[in-house]
Amino acid sequence: MFKALPRTFIIFKMYRGRLIVSQVLLLISAVSRIGVATLTQRLINQGIVAGDSTVIVNMSVWMSVLALVGGLAMAGTAGLAVFFAQGVAYGLRKFLYQKIQEFSFANFDRFRTGNLMVRLNADVNNVANAILYSVMLILFAPFMILVAFALTYIFSPSLVWVLVLVTVVVIAFMAFLLPRIVRAYDERQARLDTLNNTLQENLAGVRVVKAFVREKYEIKRFRKRADDMRKPAFTAAFLVGAMNPALTAVTQFAIAIAIWSGGEQVLKQTGMQVGDLVAFMQYLSLIVMPLAMMAIVFPFLMRGETSAQRIFEVMDAEPAVQDRPEAKPVAPEEVKGRLVFENVSFAFQRPDGEFDPPALKNINLTIDPGERVGFLGATGSGKTALVNLIPRFYDVTEGRITIDGVDVRDIPQDNLREIAGIALQEALLFQGDIRFNLKFGAPEVDDPIMWDAAKAADAYGFITNLPQQWDAPVARRGNNFSGGQRQRLAISRTLTTLPRILILDDSTSALDVATEARVQEAIPGFVSNATTLYVAQRISAVIDLEKIVLMENGEIVAQGTHEELMASSPLYQEIYESQLGGGITAGLEASA
Repeated sequence: MFKALPRTFIIFKMYRGRLIVSQVLLLISAVSRIGVATLTQRLINQGIVAGDSTVIVNMSVWMSVLALVGGLAMAGTAGLAVFFAQGVAYGLRKFLYQKIQEFSFANFDRFRTGNLMVRLNADVNNVANAILYSVMLILFAPFMILVAFALTYIFSPSLVWVLVLVTVVVIAFMAFLLPRIVRAYDERQARLDTLNNTLQENLAGVRVVKAFVREKYEIKRFRKRADDMRKPAFTAAFLVGAMNPALTAVTQFAIAIAIWSGGEQVLKQTGMQVGDLVAFMQYLSLIVMPLAMMAIVFPFLMRGETSAQRIFEVMDAEPAVQDRPEAKPVAPEEVKGRLVFENVSFAFQRPDGEFDPPALKNINLTIDPGERVGFLGATGSGKTALVNLIPRFYDVTEGRITIDGVDVRDIPQDNLREIAGIALQEALLFQGDIRFNLKFGAPEVDDPIMWDAAKAADAYGFITNLPQQWDAPVARRGNNFSGGQRQRLAISRTLTTLPRILILDDSTSALDVATEARVQEAIPGFVSNATTLYVAQRISAVIDLEKIVLMENGEIVAQGTHEELMASSPLYQEIYESQLGGGITAGLEASA
């Protein structure tokens, strides 16, 4: 039943001694409680009934000592249980976050942000609670049950059947309820994933929601997700809540049977004394109490098991892109930057392991060192998918890509991304300051390089106009800057790493034509002789480049200079006319 949860105990290896101490203290506490019950028998039979005050005083003292020892031992166990529970939570978060950092883009296609957030928070907390109760009950409950049965058999054998009856009823009750509780918790966690995904998506796009006045729709959608989670959560909580009164009723019923059966034996003087009957009722409590605790705690263990499975689903996932054992680093300064795509095909993989239809089909392309190449095409034509294969955000499905004749899969990923720097489509900035963001990929780089990179990206001017300049604060996701400013800062960040192959993935889409032209004119002077790839949907972004690659439906349909494509490609002519034709062209020429 429990397969994933025990795996967390590997974290205990370095604290094996403390775990042993916790269980020794737990057994001391159990022995103390049983000792108090046994001494009660002597207190009544040999002290109160016999009228011996010495026995009464002695038993009272010993019972007090045992109660104190048992309480201190249980307190020590609880402290160590908290230590282990929080230690496991810390370890799981640390290892899980580290694992996530090793993932490739394809892994994030499978595990969405909301899912990972649930695993890092709610699921880790569930496992911590399960560990807490495991340490406190792993020996306590079975030890108490076995000893209580043994003592009952020795001192009150005629009442053993009552213990057996109670044990069978409680176990049957648990066997009926627990599978239903487990199913409810499993469903609740799955619904929680959906709820968190909805929440994360809504909060990230709250400006869009406000702009289109869709607050009521989003409220309705969130309520639907919350209601979907409420139903299994209510079922689980209801079943757990029903356990305690049901077990209490069973206990009271068992006590009534014991008083009836044992009391009759006491009155008939068939060998059972009042002290034996009182001690038996305490033994009964020592059995029912652990069973009741297990019944209440077991759902926490099952919830921890479910959460542990979800955590280890991420931990066991292999990064979709991995370094080959024979991969050897390449010195970035020695890279010339010759890129060759040889029969490259690529398809995205779905979470079920199947592949979507190919996003790229049989791409053959050679880009010479220092060449500036533009990739043009409609949305979905495969431009971004193609350039994402160069730094190995994804791996090719077929064919290969080489840099200076070396397959990119034969270069360690960290080293490859020093060579091939990319400014992604989404200009995402991190909370901090401008200096931190611009040096994110090269923290040790000197400030003059950062300044020159900002000048090349046309960001130097607005940065130096800020009151705090390079130490100016950056809000989460860079929301205190305009879209164009964020893009220029993102380009600066990429340039600061001094890549030998520079990829600008539609990273000037928020810039006006004049600013875009300044950036394209300045970049070659900063990254001299670097091979530069521009992904764009605007023809103005690629019109002056040495080569333009026109893509459609995952294939290269034409390539050449602007003049060559205007003469040979009807699709390029159509794009040109739709974007720069007629009066627009005339206006541009006049302004030029």
